[in-house]
Amino acid sequence: MRIIVGVSGGIAAYKAAIVVSSLVQRGHQVQILMTDGATKFVQPLTFEALSGRPVGILVTDQPAGPISHVKLGQWAEVLAIVPATLGIMSRLALGQPSDLLSLTYMSYRGPVVIAPAMEPKMWLHPRTQEHAAKLSADDTQIVGPVAGHVASGDEGVGRLVDPDFLVRAIEHATAPKALSGIQVLVTGGATWEHFDPVRAITNPSTGRMGFEMAQEAAFLGARVTYVHGPRAADFGTLHPAVTAIPVVSAQEMRQAVWDIVGSVSIVVAAAAVSDFRPVASAKQKLHKSDITGHWEVTANPDILAELGQEYGGNKFLVGFAAETDNVVASAQSKLAAKRLDVIVANPVGASLGFGNYEHRGQIIDRFGGTAVINEGSKEFSAQQIWKRLVELYSQEQ
Repeated sequence: MRIIVGVSGGIAAYKAAIVVSSLVQRGHQVQILMTDGATKFVQPLTFEALSGRPVGILVTDQPAGPISHVKLGQWAEVLAIVPATLGIMSRLALGQPSDLLSLTYMSYRGPVVIAPAMEPKMWLHPRTQEHAAKLSADDTQIVGPVAGHVASGDEGVGRLVDPDFLVRAIEHATAPKALSGIQVLVTGGATWEHFDPVRAITNPSTGRMGFEMAQEAAFLGARVTYVHGPRAADFGTLHPAVTAIPVVSAQEMRQAVWDIVGSVSIVVAAAAVSDFRPVASAKQKLHKSDITGHWEVTANPDILAELGQEYGGNKFLVGFAAETDNVVASAQSKLAAKRLDVIVANPVGASLGFGNYEHRGQIIDRFGGTAVINEGSKEFSAQQIWKRLVELYSQEQ
């Protein structure tokens, strides 16, 4: 993808270097345009080294030759401004170009992503909100800001969103919103089944796959509810279209799912729900001298199987099967037994599955179709999985 990244003069300008580096590593062509103020925070040489292209600053600069603002406006597929200060947002909203970045914006007619970063009081000022509304009305995507600690020492909404999230927002700027208007429920992470406040039955799942499935659905336009176990949302900025509901135990997850499922069209059950829970849970820590040598357990509800019995054929149900052997056969058996539309078969072992960044598997649907998930990051896998799910879901509507 051909991307213009505009950098304006705020303390968060250094984070633009992280965004540019990541975009280049992911195979994109990046042209940097800076405001004069931005050069006081980060030297243009930094961005030239990262992008491999000359940086444009003044209206008279020619990084793409004569009339660069027109040529770059025609060249780019996405224009992103990271960070966007109050000044640059005002100039863009009012159509008052004063540098190569704002001039190029005026000649560009593609998707625009703007990531504001400023003091909370400045962000909440009526004029700032007015300019943000004008830009949004022009189909500009405003990403952030988020709440947090800012340079002045203040706390509030004004902090630049996470660079990894920005990279994904930029990459999705040209993608069709294939799930627009669709309500999606995603479960993720392990459940904890406590014997006492310090001991529990659980498993090594971090919840990364559920998090990535929720994020990707939101980037595709869905409204997502993400029901997750402990720490399964600690992977960066959640998309604003994702509503996270934290739970601890399988019974809590079951209750949260059943509270929501009636209003959704697609369910993606990526959680690693513990199969068993203690028959009784102590309210205080049990000391070794109090433990008789065994604890009695009972089976947890199979949430996805219950959903299949109630909604199989009426809602689009997607499961995950983590297996160490007979991966495909076991997944196919679960697909049929739980009345699912699709199941994702995941081999787990030393370098794949729970707790690992890398992932691969197969997508198996109820019509006998299969699609291979090539090995890569769980973010990449989520993109592949949703691409296939959108195709299958569309066929059933």
